[in-house]
Amino acid sequence: MPNQFNVINLTYLESISEGDNEIIKELINIFIDQMPEFFDGFEESFEQKDWMKIAALAHKAKSSVLSMGMDDLGNRDLKNLELICKQMVLNDLENKQDPEAADEAEIEKIRKSFKGYDQERIDWIKDNCSENKIKELIELFNDTCNEAVKELNAFLEN
Repeated sequence: MPNQFNVINLTYLESISEGDNEIIKELINIFIDQMPEFFDGFEESFEQKDWMKIAALAHKAKSSVLSMGMDDLGNRDLKNLELICKQMVLNDLENKQDPEAADEAEIEKIRKSFKGYDQERIDWIKDNCSENKIKELIELFNDTCNEAVKELNAFLEN
């Protein structure tokens, strides 16, 4: 089935549901119901500069957007958001005057989470590590998912 949408691609849902429209509709409704949690969570966490919460939300949102066929948003943009937020925390911890043992443990944990990424991506994360980039990626997520919800609602109405 060709993709008639601009943002979403329901191929994955069609494959896991074996074409059962009721299952597809149920999964779409779950996605739509999750959106306020992500929108509100990102906004609140950004205001509080809670970078680890944003990283966790980005990680959680990734599987949701991938299930709706938004591969670039999930695999590139949300992953970058997660990693930039972790880098923000790492920078803060490394710049502490007298880090405590818990800080040292957190530094090590975050450093380990970066292992496995190629140097080009690590360099990009470091170069783009800023509140402005975090805000930009959250806005991209919000705009893309708002458009996805419109497309999904149109699908549900047919």
